[in-house]
Amino acid sequence: MKLNGEQNKSVFNGVMLGYLVLVLHILLMIGLGVTVVVIKGIYDFRWLIIIAGIALIGGSGYYFYQYFREHKQRLYDLMSDPALNDRTLEISLMGGMATVRLGHKDDSIRLIETDSDNQIKQLEGPKSIQLKELSELSRMVDEGLITREEFLQLKKEIL
Repeated sequence: MKLNGEQNKSVFNGVMLGYLVLVLHILLMIGLGVTVVVIKGIYDFRWLIIIAGIALIGGSGYYFYQYFREHKQRLYDLMSDPALNDRTLEISLMGGMATVRLGHKDDSIRLIETDSDNQIKQLEGPKSIQLKELSELSRMVDEGLITREEFLQLKKEIL
């Protein structure tokens, strides 16, 4: 029995596909074996990993302490910076699992500045700005600083 080129090619592709599936299964078994060894290693050395993590956090704290001491700064000076005035500085580690808040002592954070009379400062709305400009233009017409035609032209531009 003789195979022609087309049949020969399809048999070769089938054998290669089977070989690829076999190699992928072997790689999967090796990956599972490595995963079991790594997880067992993590479980066996969990206390060493915890101690190393604590040492890493302590070492970074000591580094920052030395940095502040070398530059003659204090954490209070950093927190009293005008850029951080009345704001909370929040440091999140490990995707928010460990969070430290610095700065604000109470939870009533002021979002809008107030003056000494405790009046809230607000931005002007676009319509109030237009009304002010129109009243200024009408005052200018009444005083004779601009003509009625100029007033109508500027009024059309404002509105």
